[in-house]
Amino acid sequence: MKKLLVFLLIAVAVLSMAKVKITFWHAMRGGHERALKAIVEKFEALHPDIEVEAVSMGNYGTLVQKLLAAAQAGSLPTIAQAYSNWTAKLIHAGVVQELNSFVNDPEIGFTKEEWEDIWKPFRDNCMWGDKIYALPFNKSLYILFVNTDALMLAGVDIPKTIPQLVEAAKALTEDVDGDGKIDQYGFGFRTNVDTFQIFLTLNGGSILKKVGDKWVPNLDTPEVRETLKLLYDMYHKDKIAYVQGGYLSGPFGDGRVAMYIGSIAGKPYVERASQGKHEWTWAPVPEWKTKHVPFAGTDVIMFNTASEEQKKAAWLFMKFLVSPEMTAYWAKETGYVPVRKSALETKTWKEYVATTPDAEIPLSQIPNGVFDPQIGVWYEIRTVVGNMFANVIYDKMSIDEAIKWATGEINKYLAEEYGE
Repeated sequence: MKKLLVFLLIAVAVLSMAKVKITFWHAMRGGHERALKAIVEKFEALHPDIEVEAVSMGNYGTLVQKLLAAAQAGSLPTIAQAYSNWTAKLIHAGVVQELNSFVNDPEIGFTKEEWEDIWKPFRDNCMWGDKIYALPFNKSLYILFVNTDALMLAGVDIPKTIPQLVEAAKALTEDVDGDGKIDQYGFGFRTNVDTFQIFLTLNGGSILKKVGDKWVPNLDTPEVRETLKLLYDMYHKDKIAYVQGGYLSGPFGDGRVAMYIGSIAGKPYVERASQGKHEWTWAPVPEWKTKHVPFAGTDVIMFNTASEEQKKAAWLFMKFLVSPEMTAYWAKETGYVPVRKSALETKTWKEYVATTPDAEIPLSQIPNGVFDPQIGVWYEIRTVVGNMFANVIYDKMSIDEAIKWATGEINKYLAEEYGE
């Protein structure tokens, strides 16, 4: 009996020593973190020799600060969530692991068909030239949230174009109790860069444009002026827009806002806010001069500071994250879109859309999605443009003053990017 006990203790010790531990820094919390934990548990059950320590930083701001600090201190995790502009900064710092050798590995990599099964826009956003530095993870699109009760009462159809959106918002804006104050606004928008960029992209414009191999400001254009004027007039002139800095799921659920454009990842919050108050649905973002809408969400990157054993284990986990079954499960639990086309054929996805058919609506927008420039200073540029937009909406600057100021600030950051 004593020999058996000694043998078992030795066996446990050997197995423990053989286990490879990888650390995954992420920003998920709440239901999203619970879904990620379930994926980790499924992976560890299939790979008992690998331990995945998933560490939530609580939010993206904290995550990027920790990653940049860890890159300088030499204390990076094995893998992490990252927006492409973060990845660009970390590539410049020389700490991101190129993934081509893993993707092309004949034993643990992707076949050509598997790699191309990932939606092309998501693949493209993970590449810098012919080098692969990431795999897509939590990807979302923007969608039009609609209070269907309000539209039905007003006899208004779901708008399919931006001019129709404006007209519908006019019909939906009303002083319900007759006290001289608007109780229901037809449309709502946030005074942040995302709102401005969505409308600008639909209008055929862009914040930056490529000249040769460098990005330059692209704000002094008719498209930018038209976009700023449209949103300014909706708020000030027509008074059909409810405007605030924070998320709009609350005002939408309370009936103060009949329509707004938001990320599909906000669906659980809209469901909770609207429950027992009104019916709602979502629809593709209305088109303007184009149907293009920005993608949102992050990828997963690996750091070259890890050991070779950790890199292999991390790759297996990253590949598991984007497997058809897991990306379908992740989409079902969180509202993000599956990153693989074949995920739509899984039992998990088919059962989900059988009970939630509107989950397929955002997928129609994937071919029209566009990504941000893959440059390290994109976060800083977004901050400048967000301030430009808010300054115009809140009458702190005229449109011309705001464009001139923002262009000057962007040029400073681009000079930093290119070492000029």
